[in-house]
Amino acid sequence: MLHIGARLQEYRRSAGLNQEEFAEKLGVSRQAVSKWELDKAYPDLDRLVCICEILNIHMDELIYGKQEETGGEEAAVNDSVNNILYMKNIRGAHRLARLKLIFYVLAAFCIFCFVVLTVLLVRNEWVDHAEKNEYIRVEKVYQQYTKADLCYFDENGRKVMNTVWLDIPGIRDGDYIECYVGTDRDTLFLNYKAGTIITSAIMTALFIALLILTGLEIQRIRKEDKLRIILKDTEDETAAEI
Repeated sequence: MLHIGARLQEYRRSAGLNQEEFAEKLGVSRQAVSKWELDKAYPDLDRLVCICEILNIHMDELIYGKQEETGGEEAAVNDSVNNILYMKNIRGAHRLARLKLIFYVLAAFCIFCFVVLTVLLVRNEWVDHAEKNEYIRVEKVYQQYTKADLCYFDENGRKVMNTVWLDIPGIRDGDYIECYVGTDRDTLFLNYKAGTIITSAIMTALFIALLILTGLEIQRIRKEDKLRIILKDTEDETAAEI
């Protein structure tokens, strides 16, 4: 983490701004400014640019302070190198690539869970049709608690095959289950267990939350990469002046 709190506080006071005024100009809370000045957190790249514009200072001046002697400049170079290595070690060489892979995998799971939940909600028999329900033949079970082919006859006597998700344990090919065929006899509606729908909804919400968190982490690392490039450029310029 960059330790710029003391310098930020010094430059803010020199500009005649209190924490509340400074926070209002940046569009952040006063608590955020307080954390920056106490080195409990640090602003992202966009905020650093805004801070330097408001305080009318260069970014390297905020990060390293004013260096008047050669020894101080060398110390600044060493500090920048340490900061770069520190951030690089935290991320790891392939962390961003791994996070992108996790992001795509989570996206696939989100799509799958969303499709399953949608099918369950659409196919569920929300209204009791006990008097109109029929016993429908199970032609083929692909796997327990997944899907099966159900066969029935429409109003014209033609055989209709529907593939649906089932939550009935122990079902086998040739068994019959109670379903509502619908007024037009074109769609099957099943009485799913409440736990099946709730579990699917929770899983969908969980994967979406993980997807969002992974996406935010990817954005944070990209901003750190931009900041590392700025630090590296500043290091090269300082070394050249020395």
